[in-house]
Amino acid sequence: MLPQLQTNNSTFAGRYWSEYNVLRRYFPTDRGLSILSFGCSTGEEIYTIKALFPQAELFGCDHDWYNLRLARGLVGSCASIFHSTEAEVIAHGPYDIILCNSVLLRPSTMVNGRKSGIDPQLWSDIVNLMHACLKPGGILQIVNSNIPFRMHGVADDYEPLRSPLLLGPNFVDVFDTEGRLLCSGVNGAGVTAHCFRHLGEEGWRDLRPTDLDDVHFRKNGSTAIVHPVLDEKIPNVATKPGYATGSTTYRPVLTKDNRPSTHQEIDVSWTASVSDVHITRSTRRVWFDGTTASTFETSICLTGVAAGAYLETVTGRESSRLALAALLDAAPRQTPNI
Repeated sequence: MLPQLQTNNSTFAGRYWSEYNVLRRYFPTDRGLSILSFGCSTGEEIYTIKALFPQAELFGCDHDWYNLRLARGLVGSCASIFHSTEAEVIAHGPYDIILCNSVLLRPSTMVNGRKSGIDPQLWSDIVNLMHACLKPGGILQIVNSNIPFRMHGVADDYEPLRSPLLLGPNFVDVFDTEGRLLCSGVNGAGVTAHCFRHLGEEGWRDLRPTDLDDVHFRKNGSTAIVHPVLDEKIPNVATKPGYATGSTTYRPVLTKDNRPSTHQEIDVSWTASVSDVHITRSTRRVWFDGTTASTFETSICLTGVAAGAYLETVTGRESSRLALAALLDAAPRQTPNI
């Protein structure tokens, strides 16, 4: 299955960190949880998820034998790594969480003068497999899919979990189940793909705003209560007198194009004390027809290193903390002999 999907196996530790953080908060404990990284590549996703789910049982699958060797060398005994056949995926399940990030896609190609992405039948088969292997009440995380999860028949068995902390990192071209192009993604800026813009194509009217925003889907069948994740506040951080305030805005540059587009506009205000920064963020999605599709507001608290790095960057100073992280990340990593 996976060899027929996306051909770019590049990844990095900490990718989709916001999505993982919100996902972790849906579970009161990680003890006994079973998590599958579907398309684990060289293991950085498992390495990252281990930090948030240290007591969970972790699994990773991929089709590339070289990447599987690298993944085993990176994560060691903290996860079971296996070849991504249908039989193996089923045998290691069922799972409480399945991560399917930037997997359900193919780089768009031109076929008979039209854009083409993932084969709809292949997409449907893989979603069916993940559905079959996910426990009742489990959560499926899908980031960047050529076809919105809502359009699959099993979607009726799921509840989308929405959080204003997530900004919808989807940058790929989006199609329907018949292969018709709905909108074209615009590449973002840097590794975090901060862009949040899609150009409308022939089928954009069949899209819903949530098709570009939703990433967490909870399977029906459990009586456990899942509380919404609305803010990101550090527990027990007392409010201190502020010594600096500021605000900033995010507006994508709308290039001249006859096609309608959808994008997000973000306004941030902050107050800094000695050791932390309190942020209020408002997000507005502008739809293809120029109307406001959705608005969200959330509170975020940064403390310690994160607060310092934020202040350094918003004041236009190269962050020593971020630079140190980059230096540590660039350190050579021991890999197994191939």
